[in-house]
Amino acid sequence: MNGIHLTGIIIPVFMILAGIGIAGIWTADIISGKFSDQGNFFKWREGENLMWPHILAEFLMAAGLFSGAFGLFADLQFALPVSFISLGAVIYSAINSSGWILAEKSRLIYGIPIWITLAGAVISLLILLKY
Repeated sequence: MNGIHLTGIIIPVFMILAGIGIAGIWTADIISGKFSDQGNFFKWREGENLMWPHILAEFLMAAGLFSGAFGLFADLQFALPVSFISLGAVIYSAINSSGWILAEKSRLIYGIPIWITLAGAVISLLILLKY
């Protein structure tokens, strides 16, 4: 990237906010004890699925967003590949989560931040692909 310009600030800030949102929601769920009645972390389930691989993937996605964002701010070589992977993970996660949201009308409120993040990730990825 050539110097700091509008997209050099907006995209990394979006990535940091998305990472905070993703990690924050899962941290709030864990701290609230949402799954604690199911035993230790590695036994938590939602339906037939174990939760720990999903939670690990979400935190790794947030870490990738943070890393990519800071790399973009500092104009580091690894920034674009890490940002591409992280934004791609956000796109996949948001689309995948849409199935969970659309399955029950009571979950539609969760769709708003997820779909805003999806749109932001797609736009950010398209802009970064020009570099």
